[in-house]
Formats: sequence, structure tokens, C-alpha cells
Amino acid sequence: MVRFAAVASAASAAPAIAQTQAQQDRIDRVSRFAVTSPLCGRLGMTVVRDLGDQVETAFKAETSAWQVDPDTVERLKQASIDRVTKSFAIDLETASEQAKTEAELRKLRTMFVAYGRMCVEATNDPIFSRLITAPAGFDPQTAATAFADSMLEDGGLASWQTPAIRARGDMMLSAGTCRKRIGKDRSDALAAEFGRSEDARTREYYLKSFDIGLNDTEMNFTLAQCNRLIARNRIEIAKAVTK
Repeated sequence: MVRFAAVASAASAAPAIAQTQAQQDRIDRVSRFAVTSPLCGRLGMTVVRDLGDQVETAFKAETSAWQVDPDTVERLKQASIDRVTKSFAIDLETASEQAKTEAELRKLRTMFVAYGRMCVEATNDPIFSRLITAPAGFDPQTAATAFADSMLEDGGLASWQTPAIRARGDMMLSAGTCRKRIGKDRSDALAAEFGRSEDARTREYYLKSFDIGLNDTEMNFTLAQCNRLIARNRIEIAKAVTK
């Protein structure tokens, strides 16, 4: 017993050492889960409101067993959080701004799928398993597609918006934007012709496109420009229908 006590005493008196790679990996892992936790909620998971406070308490308890100075752990943690936060913001902003082609849209959805899988990992983490829970049957691919669609549908780039839907949405936008030039009757006629759908989601997109046009204060087209725009919209609609 004396020998065990001596060993324990010597260990407690030993100076703190630099963190190991495994400890740095753990710091980064906790940072990633904490920073992306709001997105987990947007993807359909349940996230406790005081996640930050609970993570802080649990992580301090976990790292108290490390032979690393607490101030060093705190510094490394803050640096990791800053790094993850900036990386996440840059990735999201870049992917969203570039989501114009089908290939770029796939990249955006792939990025959200990766974050969705990270959220699933968090639900099995010793700290986060009590703080982030996934609904039964949660599928990262489905959740990521739905979230990406919510960001892209106003621009006609959601996964469910076919070329025909986008073309009709463009016509509805023109009908709203050009209303003061083409007049009430013609604008209403275009809306009646191209703004109807039995699918509620599609119909809402058409109406929202019309509203965006009505509220636009920058596109001050002339009547001639509106006529050309509407004619081009009709051509695009015809092309989409024949594909």
C-alpha cells in the first residue's frame, strides 16, 4: 500500500506535459460536434438548448484526468473552436454561392450529407449522446437533400424543381416584375396560365416567384424589354416540356 501511495503521490506531483495527438484529436472532435450542433437541429435532430454549457462542464470533467495544464487545454479548445467555426462558415458560404449547376448542387448536398453523418457520430459520443438525438430512421442523405432544398428552392435550384418548374417560375417572376408595364389583365393572364399546380409545394414556388417580381424595385424594364423577356420565357417553357 505504501508503494501505491508513493506512486500516486509522485504522479500528482509530476509536471503537466504537452497534449498527445489523441488528446488534440479529441479536442477537435468535440469542437466539430459543438460547432455543427445547430445544423444537426436543422437536419431534423433534437438538440438540447443549453448544449454549450453542458458540453463545457462535461469536457472539463473529461480533461481533468489529462496530465495537461488546464490553461493549455482551454487555449487549445478555443483555437480549435475558432478553426472549426471559420472552416464551417467558409465551406457553407462557398458551396451555397457556387450552387448554380447540377454538379455544384450535388457538391452542396454531399457536404450536408457529410455534416449529417457527423451529427450521427455525435449521437454516439460520450458527451453528446445525451445532448443530440436523432429521430427513428434518420437518414443523412434524405435530411441533407431536404435542408439543401430549403436553401435553394427560392432560386429554382432545389432537387424537386425540374426544368419545366423552373421555367414556369421564371415566367411568374416576369409576370410580377413587368406588371406595371404590361398591365393588370396581361399579368393576371400569365399568372393564371403558368402559376397553377396540383402540387402544393410547386404552386407555392410559383406564387412566391410572382410575389418576388411584384416586390422588385430594381428591375425597371421597359415594355419592349418585358415583351422580349416573356417571349423568351415561353420558349424556355416549350423547351422544358419537350425534353
